[in-house]
Order: sequence, then C-alpha cells, then structure tokens
Amino acid sequence: MSFRRLLSAVRSARDALTRGAPMADGLLKSLLSVVVIFCIAVSSPPAASAKPFAFSFPAGWSLAGLVGSVGARSDEADRREPTAGVKPYTGRRIGNDTLRMIYYHDQTVSVVELGPGKLLLNCELIETYDEDDTARLLRQLSRINRPLGVTFQQMIKLMSQCQQVEGVEASDEPRKPVQGFSRGEWRPEDAGDDAARARLDAGGAHAGLLGGSPLTLLQGIIPGTKWCGTGDIAADYHDLGADRRLDRCCRTHDLCPTKVRAFSQRYNLTNNSLYSKSHCTCDDMLFDCLKATNTSASHLMGHIYFNLVQVPCLEDFPAGRHFRDAKQGF
Repeated sequence: MSFRRLLSAVRSARDALTRGAPMADGLLKSLLSVVVIFCIAVSSPPAASAKPFAFSFPAGWSLAGLVGSVGARSDEADRREPTAGVKPYTGRRIGNDTLRMIYYHDQTVSVVELGPGKLLLNCELIETYDEDDTARLLRQLSRINRPLGVTFQQMIKLMSQCQQVEGVEASDEPRKPVQGFSRGEWRPEDAGDDAARARLDAGGAHAGLLGGSPLTLLQGIIPGTKWCGTGDIAADYHDLGADRRLDRCCRTHDLCPTKVRAFSQRYNLTNNSLYSKSHCTCDDMLFDCLKATNTSASHLMGHIYFNLVQVPCLEDFPAGRHFRDAKQGF
C-alpha cells in the first residue's frame, strides 16, 4: 500500500470513528497515529552539523550588572527545596571560562552559554509546570546569574537560535576538530569508514525503525526520536534520539513557552485532549522545521500532527487567547 493510500484509509477510518463516538475523538486520533507509525519505516538523508554563531541580543539588552551570583541562597536552603522544572537543569557547559545568562518567559527558562564576542556556544531550555515552579527554578539558577524576563517574541527568537547549536551534544560522540574551521565546528571521526554510523551521526539518516527501540511506540514516540510523539522519553534537554535533526524540531516545539497541557486549564482555556495545545507561533516553527528537515521521518511527523491528528493551537486575539484550528496542508 502506498503512503498516500495509507493516509487516505486512515483519514476515512478516523472520520467514521469520530461520527460514531465524538467524545472519544482525541483518544482515537492518538491510537491512529500509533498505527501509522507502525506501518511506515522512515529514512532520511545525511545533513551537516550546526555550528555556534554570533548571538544577537534584542535591542536594549545589556550584560551590565548581570554577572555574578545575585540572590544566591545557602546550601542548606537548596537541600530543603525540591528540584524545579519538568526536567532538571544539568549544568553541562562547553567551558568554565564562558558566560552563562538566564532568560525566562511564561513556562520556559533558558540558560545560554556565551563565548568571546557573544558567540552562542550552548543552550539548555527548561520547561516549568506553573508560576510557582518557575519562581523556584529561578531562585535555584540565581546562583549562576541574575534571571532576566523577556517577551514571548524574544524567547521564540532565542529558541530558534538554540535549535541550530549542537553545544555539549557534540561531545556525546567521538569527534575531532578540523583544521581550517572556526572554533566550534566539528566533523564525525572516521566518517568515511562506517557509512551506517555516519548517517546516524548526521541526524538519524536511514535510521528507520532501527533508529530506536520499537518499544517506544507503546509510549507514543516515533522510533529514533525521544521528543516526537505524545510527550517525550528524554532524560534531560540534551538527550536526543538517533534522528537528531528531527528530534531538535520536536524538542523546540515541546518547550514552547505558551501552551495548555493535556487535560489542564490555563489562560482561561480548557484542554481536554491527549495533546498539549501550543501557541500557533510554535506550531508554525514546527511546521517549517519539519519541512526544512525534509526526510521521510519528518514528513511522517508532519502528516500525523498537522493532517491526521490536527491539534489546535493557541492564538492571541485582542479579546484574549483562543484556540485556533490546526494548520493543514503539510
């Protein structure tokens, strides 16, 4: 059965089931998405690794007065307070002589590592549950630097830049510097000796269902990834699956600063579905990232999220935030 015919059959089944049991629409969509993943083995072409680049601060930002351990708390107080954030802050960094800055907006806190000339070397984004969790995390991170609140658009711009930087993730595999390349650019060691390994290092190319354990399907996660699906199975921000390029797209979307989680209320809105409903800007970023990745796996993810499940997104209106129908036509 061709991919197009399979999608057509799945859509027909979804419509029939929805007409028969509208109350279970969200659950049925989730089950259908898992069925689609089971039926399709994915592959993707190799791609070059991203490199650090000059980090551009929004107008009016300054480093003055932001360096130091402002608001540091005692070790005894830290032991009493539970770790904040959906995933713990790892503290991993490129070097000990770099500058770490902390920015936050709504449900996302970002710790960025800067080198000479404000070169963006590394990022770690942390998702928080609510305002209390955010405040607790910022207190803990204040030992590193003074947290700075930013706007939604500034945070989105920062997240977009972080998505292109490997940072400490580049050190998770054997790599060596290439003579003539600028600082921070790397190539896989012995790339020509092992084509299969090189394809995986390049971003999960030709990983297919072998790129990760098929058991991840039981958790609603696309094999070869840890962030693509219903939730994630990553241990921390830097934990990526074999298909790294695709996983970075999903990771950035999962960490959207403005969203309503599954079966929860926020912004005077209620989300009774199995999926978090993110800000439409984050959905647009996911759409563009999956298109740019241009692999079988990324197209599968795009078809499931935008064409099959059709998760609504959160949009700003003059009267307040409202849910908007999902972007289609992936």
